[in-house]
Amino acid sequence: MSAPKKWILLRGLARGKGHWGSFTTRLQEHFPNDQFELLDLPGNGERNKVTSPISIGDYVHDLRRQSQFVKDGEPFHLLAISLGAMVAAEWMHEFPHEVCKAHLICTSSSDLSPFYHRYQLRNLIPSLGLSLEKDPAQWESVVLKMTTNSQARREEELPGMVEYSKQHPEFRLNVIRQLVAASRFSFPKDLPGDVNLIGSFGDRLVSPACTLKLAERWGIKARMHPWSGHDIPIDDPQWLLEHLL
Repeated sequence: MSAPKKWILLRGLARGKGHWGSFTTRLQEHFPNDQFELLDLPGNGERNKVTSPISIGDYVHDLRRQSQFVKDGEPFHLLAISLGAMVAAEWMHEFPHEVCKAHLICTSSSDLSPFYHRYQLRNLIPSLGLSLEKDPAQWESVVLKMTTNSQARREEELPGMVEYSKQHPEFRLNVIRQLVAASRFSFPKDLPGDVNLIGSFGDRLVSPACTLKLAERWGIKARMHPWSGHDIPIDDPQWLLEHLL
């Protein structure tokens, strides 16, 4: 039996810790002896009134101030998706002594992939609609359609997502600032540590080529889901759990 681990979980653009949905319960059941810390990026979730930085490094410094594991000097694993994975990689790069391993899901680097791969153009019209949308139910419905491929899983998770968004609405300026931060970020040239890179061939938000190019840069093999959308923790949580190696 492996020793108990500590985990920090980070969501992505305009998503708070409540947007992990039922995955966090499944994760705790899968690793019953481990400890978990769910952190909201500044501007998201319970921290929606905080101004989002426009530099990925500033997210790292902010989150280190929020983490009890950091305060206690305890190394941890990072599990992060999309924008959160950019933050996780920079965290490992800047503070390698803190991060045992980083599991990076469906992310992209500005110097490896063109903008139309990092945010596929088929999402442009739905995204423009979201910029004007004020109804949390409609907002979450559109986001889940963009980020997941399983209708059954969408239907299971949607009610909880809607309720969470009602309690913690996103402010559009923060979404824009997060997009700026993501658009400017390039992953480290060299592998920053022990990385488990995960993507999906069914990702319709960010091209799977982005994950594969990052894997090529670092000389590692990416674990690719055959059909899931961008949000693998929602679409196929069991597959993800089995690939947190």
